[in-house]
Amino acid sequence: MLKITDTYNLKDIYDFQLSFKTPYFFDVDFEDWKKSFEEDTDGEGRKLFKELFVKAVYDNGILAGFVQYGKTAFGFNDNGEISSDISYPIIRNLYFREDRADAGKLLLSEAMKNLGTDKQVYAFFHYFGMTCFARHGKLFENHAHIDALLKEQGFEIEHENVYYSFILTESKNSEVTLTAGGLTKGNHQYIEFGIDGNQVGGCEVHYLSDTTAYLRWIYVNGDIVGKGIGTKCMNALKTFLYENSITRFDTDTALDNTVAQHYYEKNGFTREGITRSYFKIN
Repeated sequence: MLKITDTYNLKDIYDFQLSFKTPYFFDVDFEDWKKSFEEDTDGEGRKLFKELFVKAVYDNGILAGFVQYGKTAFGFNDNGEISSDISYPIIRNLYFREDRADAGKLLLSEAMKNLGTDKQVYAFFHYFGMTCFARHGKLFENHAHIDALLKEQGFEIEHENVYYSFILTESKNSEVTLTAGGLTKGNHQYIEFGIDGNQVGGCEVHYLSDTTAYLRWIYVNGDIVGKGIGTKCMNALKTFLYENSITRFDTDTALDNTVAQHYYEKNGFTREGITRSYFKIN
């Protein structure tokens, strides 16, 4: 008989989570993963959760699934600004074997027992994902059994994103110059693009490791959109990253943002699949 426990081997959870093949589950060692799993911060070094719990289910000594849930240390007000007066109840991670839906139900029930007093509960909230996985908190589409359980238990899809990846292999000349700021506490870097001394756009890059980076956002000034400047900026950014030992460059965008999707695909990014966040109103 399956039983939920808060006595578990953290290495079991590390191996179990990485076994779920997902494009944003990068090759991180146990210590980096553990820090991200237990004591995570955002791009400015702010602690993500004020409380975080883990429960596991074992079947004859073999891990069948785990859930991680808690309350965030901050949220976003109506203007999109970070506020410590706002906190979200979130199921951050929920993974279980495809053939053990019973384990998934036990884990989700346990999380909701502790979070269900809130009016709205989130699952796989994008911003509060694990730093070592680019803080991409959404659930990847190939984990259909997890998606099915969430929907069965009353969760609805909140947002859908398209995930992209690019392998850097060379430098390219560009008329665009880059002005790179210093690294934040969370290994983020703000970069401005310039042509002939004039700023034409900017971006934010999150460095996940010595060889992997994640594009948080990129833009060019509105008055020059459609003139090929965006592609020149992207080429300059790729060159900058490659010359700084980055070989893998990932990003994502909203499923309904077809303009951004066209931009990434035009610039050689591979479409890896769809990721989803969820919510449930109690």
